[in-house]
Amino acid sequence: KKTDAKKVKKIISSYVEKAVHIHSLPARSAKNKANGAPPQEKKPAAKKAKTVVNNIASLVNGSDPRSFVRKRIAKDFDSKTFYGTIMEYDDTEKPAYWHVEYDDGDEEDYSKKDLIKALKYYEIKGKNDTNKSNKKS
Repeated sequence: KKTDAKKVKKIISSYVEKAVHIHSLPARSAKNKANGAPPQEKKPAAKKAKTVVNNIASLVNGSDPRSFVRKRIAKDFDSKTFYGTIMEYDDTEKPAYWHVEYDDGDEEDYSKKDLIKALKYYEIKGKNDTNKSNKKS
């Protein structure tokens, strides 16, 4: 039985080596193959550009928390977008929070997770913000 297992292992290994070799060969179309054209090397796929939205979490985690004061945010309430301004950062309590005042007068305290979500949402919806130059004092 050990001999049979060794034979099976050797056969499988041979197939794997062949499969790896075949997949590493350059590709060519059936038309080029018929014309005797040499195989074309595949170009590596282009890397996707990182978007601002994907970098917001890194920005929040790597910046002075107070640097977000006066920044605009957006939040969805019942399928309607509301805009607000980050008014202050308070680290006297744990966990620390950012205080937001919405344009309609409501207020809310944001955790880091809430802040990241609201900044990302603003990147998407901010173009519709009619008060974007009206940052509260």
